[in-house]
Amino acid sequence: MNPMMAVLIVAGVLCCDTIYSINDLNSPIRYVDKQQGYFIGIKKNEFIIGTAIADIKNLANDLPQADGHVENCSSHGFRCRSIGYFVFAIPNGEHRSAEYIAGPRISIKRLANGGWRGSATCSMITRTGCARHVDVNKLVVAYQYDVSSTGILKSVKIQNWNDSGQLLNTQNLILVSEIGLKLN
Repeated sequence: MNPMMAVLIVAGVLCCDTIYSINDLNSPIRYVDKQQGYFIGIKKNEFIIGTAIADIKNLANDLPQADGHVENCSSHGFRCRSIGYFVFAIPNGEHRSAEYIAGPRISIKRLANGGWRGSATCSMITRTGCARHVDVNKLVVAYQYDVSSTGILKSVKIQNWNDSGQLLNTQNLILVSEIGLKLN
């Protein structure tokens, strides 16, 4: 089972609307990996994440989709939104780089185009999401995200790892809708 799905089960979040095909995803905000059928859909402050039923390759995947609330995790130092244990943060102000440690450890760098790139690592998942401590020898998930200069999440690359330190799978989600998740 995907580590993201395990966290959502523990948190008590279960999927309401089943997405059978990527074409069924009609949320106003959509991020999609068209090659694998993996998606994030957002409507108001609700998200659905997972693999479209038609694209499931592993029949042992007993919870291919989950949903929940998009949380505002902003603070004095960061503009931030979270989806499950995925945290997307950018620093307030004119910083060239920053580190976010209130959950997954995220290294954030300013890009030449004025946007941001965040690289997050998670080596232990708790009931509330990623633990702050990171052991790079025991990664569960790593992800990278790009944010435009206007604060819109543009893409997310997710890597899931097993207990033996082997890469299980990678999803490359890109914004396919007119609007995206705004961090500020």
